Amino acid sequence: MELITNSSLIYIACGLSSGILIGAVGIGGVILVPLLTFIVGVDIYHSIAASIFSFMISGSVGTILYLRRDPTLWRQVKLVWIGAVPATLAGSFLLSYFTEEILTLLIAGLTLGSGGREFLVKKQLPSLNIFPISDKKLILFACITGLFSALSGTGGPLVMIPLLLWFAAPVAATVGLAQAIQLPISIFATIGNSLNGILDLSIAIPIAFGIAIGTFLGSHWIKQVPTKYVKKAIAALLVVVGVAMSCSVVI
Repeated sequence: MELITNSSLIYIACGLSSGILIGAVGIGGVILVPLLTFIVGVDIYHSIAASIFSFMISGSVGTILYLRRDPTLWRQVKLVWIGAVPATLAGSFLLSYFTEEILTLLIAGLTLGSGGREFLVKKQLPSLNIFPISDKKLILFACITGLFSALSGTGGPLVMIPLLLWFAAPVAATVGLAQAIQLPISIFATIGNSLNGILDLSIAIPIAFGIAIGTFLGSHWIKQVPTKYVKKAIAALLVVVGVAMSCSVVI
């Protein structure tokens, strides 16, 4: 019983750490699988399954909040869900066919990209009143996001936000759609991972609990410190983690 309790506390701590980063600057989800794999010692398949399960709460809350704030996004949200569902299921069933080394390199690349983007992007794109991306392209982006999220254990924003901003989507709409895509990704990846036998709820539930608390704490903590410096520090941490993960495979 003590071993189970201690393990649960460790998983809660991992979720708490990730949640604080998510609540503070929105880029903490990608750190969860590296924490579970390299610090705690959970194998990468169970880490991915537990991680993506934990984003179900944040996806639900984010979707509700952004649709209440801007109901006009509902049409784009439906298109994003249409693209995400089949791609996410495909990714969850393909997961077991990828070696640990390939998955580690994929997650390392996404981690490096997430951190490096903070240093490379010099200015925000102007906010527009129109949504410039066609329906077919939006569904394609959702497919790409669902596939890579299911394979990496990330919630969706990590892939979706750069894609939409690259094609000059309005910032507010981009954030809203990135939040909304978490819901189908987490639900259908969890279904696929459950059928594949790699979802361990004794890991996933404590992590989800930790993320919920951490996100709340992070969103309040960030109000007390300069956001710019926090983002740079976290981005630097993600770059270091990405490099370390890459080196663990190559060396």
